[in-house]
Amino acid sequence: MDRQNQEKKPETIAARRTHILLRNGLFSLLQEIPFEKITLTELCRRSMVPRSTFYRYFDDKYDLLYCCMRDFLDQSKLDEDIIYLKNEDSMRKFMLEIIQIMESQKTAFLRVLRVNRDGIFMEIIRNCLIQILTEQLKGAQSHGLAPKIPLPIFTYLLVDFYISAVKCYLELPDQFGAEEFAENIFLFANRDFFL
Repeated sequence: MDRQNQEKKPETIAARRTHILLRNGLFSLLQEIPFEKITLTELCRRSMVPRSTFYRYFDDKYDLLYCCMRDFLDQSKLDEDIIYLKNEDSMRKFMLEIIQIMESQKTAFLRVLRVNRDGIFMEIIRNCLIQILTEQLKGAQSHGLAPKIPLPIFTYLLVDFYISAVKCYLELPDQFGAEEFAENIFLFANRDFFL
């Protein structure tokens, strides 16, 4: 997949509108149909975007999903401090923001997880996140920040941590509010396990 086009934000109102319609259409379909069964025809119909317009912005549904993940992380303000788990305040804020996004549409996100549990969707999400974090970490390395462990191991473990945290939040009964859950994730990340 050619992701060069996705690095730039859509500049025109029409392009932004198209991106929003396609993201919303994909999110809606993911609540009903496993990702691998979503057709481009159905996605374009649900989004009210002509197929030719879709191809103006994306190569395929995988490219769209990658763009959605990048936008989600951009909105979550993922920066070097958070990626490297260095700054406690920014990590707390990041985890809280992720959980609040989940909380705002918890039923919908839970449906996406349940519908796509046995398919390829979670692996695709994982691979997208690994690619995005690897890109960001390579940029951080050029500024002198580098993990002690090899980058591929670090990104795999970090992505698995974030995915596990989100799945845990969605799958647990409503025992914890967003702030309490985010604080517990933060304690876990800081290895502050016991009283």
